[in-house]
Amino acid sequence: MFDVTKIQTNLYGVVGCRQPLNPTYAILDAANLTSRSGEYITENPFCKIEFLKDNQDYISISDADFNTKLKEMQEASISSVMGQVFDKPDYIDRQVLYPWPQNRVNTESIPSGFVCHKIKVDMTKNVAFEISRILLNFDGDGDLELRLFNTFKDAPIESTTITINPGETHKEVELNWVVDNSDDYYKGDFYLGYRNNTAGFNTLAPFKRDYENSDIKANITHLYIEDFIFNGHTTDTLPDLDLEDSIDEATGLNPDITVYDDFTDLITQNERLFARAIKFDMQIKFMEMYLASLRSNLNERESKKQLLLVVAQIEGTNATESSLKVTGVRPQLSRAITAIKKEITKLQDGYLTNRITVDTLM
Repeated sequence: MFDVTKIQTNLYGVVGCRQPLNPTYAILDAANLTSRSGEYITENPFCKIEFLKDNQDYISISDADFNTKLKEMQEASISSVMGQVFDKPDYIDRQVLYPWPQNRVNTESIPSGFVCHKIKVDMTKNVAFEISRILLNFDGDGDLELRLFNTFKDAPIESTTITINPGETHKEVELNWVVDNSDDYYKGDFYLGYRNNTAGFNTLAPFKRDYENSDIKANITHLYIEDFIFNGHTTDTLPDLDLEDSIDEATGLNPDITVYDDFTDLITQNERLFARAIKFDMQIKFMEMYLASLRSNLNERESKKQLLLVVAQIEGTNATESSLKVTGVRPQLSRAITAIKKEITKLQDGYLTNRITVDTLM
């Protein structure tokens, strides 16, 4: 799995187009001219900006909108290539932390401070987890300010305020908090919890886990979770880790956690590995637009006149099909995907410690 939005944002500009010499079509903005890898879509003679401009459907498209169209095409190619490279199932595990029945009768009395679950992720590479929802079991009413901290940052990486109403002894809140190591932190420990000394906390008290096996945690693959309190902590910043103290009382929190393989960080740290494949995929999109054009103009008729040549450029030909063998872009894309998969295996073997960045595919 990978975060599509982050991947598109981070990799856009890894390939680019060259400005046409014809001043009428010299309309590309700086972003679409950028190629951090040195790979250019327009190096293929069938991928002319002139052809693309005159084959898109809207005859009066502005230069700005055309550049937006180019950006969207590159983002689509980025997603397409990643989907072909990372095509194996990514699910690893899913559990609620406390799966056993709980009797909501007796309540806890917890000292003032930051009450939390400490989540340690093992050193397995490219593992992410998502807190999809939180189940809360409290007596009373008030606002609970839920925070998720990472030890590399003072401010919470996620936060929300949850209002618990009188008599609402069980509440389910959707979170969808994803931890995939692609932001400004990598690994470290995580603290999921709340301060019980905020003004809005009021009369809230967590229910005890004193019924049969209700205090037994599920084993969640790749994660190790313990309960702690930072006594007297009064700010919405990461507590002093030296003040961490174990706690036996129930916290009232029961997160629903999914663990899965995630390659967002690996992709963004090794963008040039994917550049040739993205270029090939976008070249195919260029030429497929000619084949599906609704327009009728000189460049449109010229490209349609070369219909068979365009198809041959995409799919390729062999000696038995044509007097001239053509190495198609789609077969080149397929070989590039295969080569990337081999390189990904090498990266996974030493990715965590070496943080390798690959500059070229071949």
